[in-house]
Amino acid sequence: MKLITSTSTSIHASMNSPSQAEKINSMEVSSAKKQHATTISNDTIAASSQQNTTTIKIVTNQLSADETVALRKSLKWLSDFAKKKESSANDMVSETQRILAEVAKEQPNLLNKKFDFTNTGDEIDIIDHDLTKREYNYLKAKFNASDKLVEATDFLNTAVADSKSSTSKNNTKYTKEDVVGRIHVREVIEQAEKRSAERVRIIEENIIMKPYDERAMFRKEVHLNALDIVENTSVRFSAKV
Repeated sequence: MKLITSTSTSIHASMNSPSQAEKINSMEVSSAKKQHATTISNDTIAASSQQNTTTIKIVTNQLSADETVALRKSLKWLSDFAKKKESSANDMVSETQRILAEVAKEQPNLLNKKFDFTNTGDEIDIIDHDLTKREYNYLKAKFNASDKLVEATDFLNTAVADSKSSTSKNNTKYTKEDVVGRIHVREVIEQAEKRSAERVRIIEENIIMKPYDERAMFRKEVHLNALDIVENTSVRFSAKV
């Protein structure tokens, strides 16, 4: 299965973050924010000016043919990448549920034991467990037997690295290696299922939520909640030497 890489086409301003694509798609120019000249570097001013110039060109339909082609390619990449994240989250959830259902039939006592699993880059490994060696090997083999699960969790490692890079205040460039081992899949899915149940309860009981209630972001679909949780995974940058 060919994975989508995180390299996008460059245009005048950086277009590889969803927030920037959203700004361009909505064709809105945000109101200028007050800036303190003493705290803004020349590089920041130059980048901001370049980005504003690109936005103005889009709104006023002044893009050249080459710029239009580059823009369309960049937006298509962002759209495909977002779809791939959702499908990978769906595969992660559905395959995990399927495998655990098999475990419940084959070795039901294992589900009462402590364990989780994560993609370490090359394979899925069992973590945070109190299993015997035989139980550990059994579960590890079960999870790694699913190519769909291995590929989905591997792609989500890449997606988190890309998301963290695009939102980094210090322009830190994260890689998949900074993420591997940090997404604890079973815990993520359990939290996602709770969010889904709570969302359904809110709808059925017509609960009025207060402003800034985090439950407003909960989804009915388990895999979408799982994707939200995954993308908020804490990542520690590992300096490359």
